[in-house]
Amino acid sequence: MARKSFLTAFLAGILLLFFLSILYLSLGEQNIFLTELSKSKIVLDLRLPRLLSLYLAGFLLSVSGFLVQTMTRNPIAEMSTLGISGGASLALSLLLTLGLSTNSMISCVVATFGAFVALLLVMLLTARAHFQPLKVVLVGTSVGLFATSLASSLTFASHNTQSYFLWIVGSFSGITLEKLEILALAALVFLVLLLIFASQIRLLAFGEEMATGLGVSVSRVRFIIMIMVAIASGVTVASVGVISFVGLIAPQIAKRFTRTNFWQSLMLSSLLGMLLLVIADLLARNLFKPYEFPAGSLTMLLGAPFFLWIIAKEAK
Repeated sequence: MARKSFLTAFLAGILLLFFLSILYLSLGEQNIFLTELSKSKIVLDLRLPRLLSLYLAGFLLSVSGFLVQTMTRNPIAEMSTLGISGGASLALSLLLTLGLSTNSMISCVVATFGAFVALLLVMLLTARAHFQPLKVVLVGTSVGLFATSLASSLTFASHNTQSYFLWIVGSFSGITLEKLEILALAALVFLVLLLIFASQIRLLAFGEEMATGLGVSVSRVRFIIMIMVAIASGVTVASVGVISFVGLIAPQIAKRFTRTNFWQSLMLSSLLGMLLLVIADLLARNLFKPYEFPAGSLTMLLGAPFFLWIIAKEAK
């Protein structure tokens, strides 16, 4: 029954993603007919790279959310609730404040380091409490708010507020081929690490004691997951800004259809992450034409009530 539910949801998601992708390429400030999509310069040079970046960011964010939830056994763990995005933003603000290079590759490396430090700090502060969900959220939110506030202060003092704002709001409007290539490289590295350590990560989901009993080095697996999540967060924040709650919503919906099946949950989470971002950016580009609304703000509007619902459900 669970397998049938997964197949139904996955096939429906693929068809919906295909339909929305065609719609995404067609609609915009200038609408393009279906027959002209393959030869339109606007589609090939602007909309198609942007659509591909949505796929890659959706994959990285949703699977990262799934991994941190598995690592901490916490259903509300995600980039924003763990302060990871805040750490990446603070690292980027330091680049601006110090007047250092902010090209795409350097920004991604620095943001990845900032994300890793923030995640490491949250893990260290909540390890003794066995990653109790409420404590993780409180510590993660505190770390994230502190990092974001400090980043805002630094960029304001150095008169770089506008550049920093582009990172904070989360928008795909500034995507370039270079950023798309970096996102693709990060997704490839992320996928390779996932395939190598998948069996150990899957055992971690059953708890530390069982995983250790089956020969898994829990500390090493956690370290690998932290590296993967830091890469995903750093690259996405540096390339398109902070996109909140995709890593929370996608895995939670996926688990409704897959229960405890690891690979099915991963695949469906990834697909749902892509769907969420395509829908968000499609609305962002077309709701207020010719003006564009930040996609990250839309995911936050959707994610905040979903987050409260998950907390209420866990409290019961």
